[in-house]
Amino acid sequence: IASTMDGAPTTLKRDGSDYSASIFGKLLNASEVHIWTDVDGVLSADPRRVPEAFSLEEVTYEEAMELAYFGAKVLHPKTMTPAIDAGIPLFIRNTFNPDGRGTRIGPSAELARKTMMAGFTTVDNVAVINVCGTGML
Repeated sequence: IASTMDGAPTTLKRDGSDYSASIFGKLLNASEVHIWTDVDGVLSADPRRVPEAFSLEEVTYEEAMELAYFGAKVLHPKTMTPAIDAGIPLFIRNTFNPDGRGTRIGPSAELARKTMMAGFTTVDNVAVINVCGTGML
């Protein structure tokens, strides 16, 4: 699949195939890109810490980037960059549950959110609070 500058075979490393899919989606003007993994999409929280975690139907690019940055392992932030540049939605799907809905990641203008919060992540030994709203200066 890949080689070093010297021609030695190598892997694409962690998230390399996801990143490649996003790049090819952009280059080919794809209408959407599906990333196949071992979970049912982007989860609302880490199921090891929150047993009630569930798969989110939709999140924005920005929400997915923040969740990934702060600990969600399902998708690396760099994978989203080509899709964001081209406005292509990403779908996170489960290889072991191909009929499952998965999660759609796309522009915020297309998202009709029913809740105020998309997901919850934790970083050990750190507390971060991000508050925003229409009345904030």
